[in-house]
Amino acid sequence: MLKRIIEWFALTKTEQKVILFLTITMFAGAGIRLYQATFPSAPQFDYRVSDSTFAALSTGAEESTSDTTRDDADEESVTVNINTVTKQQLMDLPGIGEVTAERILSYRDENGKFDSLGDLRKIKGMSKRKLEQLKPLITTQ
Repeated sequence: MLKRIIEWFALTKTEQKVILFLTITMFAGAGIRLYQATFPSAPQFDYRVSDSTFAALSTGAEESTSDTTRDDADEESVTVNINTVTKQQLMDLPGIGEVTAERILSYRDENGKFDSLGDLRKIKGMSKRKLEQLKPLITTQ
């Protein structure tokens, strides 16, 4: 019977081997899925939980950042001297993380005091936009 089917389709030896390989692979995959469905090995992780946690934390971070910005805007005269500021005070500024704060302090240690706020542009990661955002909050005197 198999011989008649092969003759009817006129398959070459290579085509026969490919069809045999695909058939075996299909049955092996079906067997693996059946085994996994019958004997689950580990509980499935629900990613929706972590997504909702992330969303809640993100919302909280945005609110606290905007509150801090509003408080600073209300006080208006709050500025920090870039030549005497500490790492933590730098990190409290908007857009300045730990790495950028360390770069600012390293630059200050190696090159001395900043003559102007424009000198901050020499620091890797300090863009024009970020500097414009920081100008009302920092001074060199």
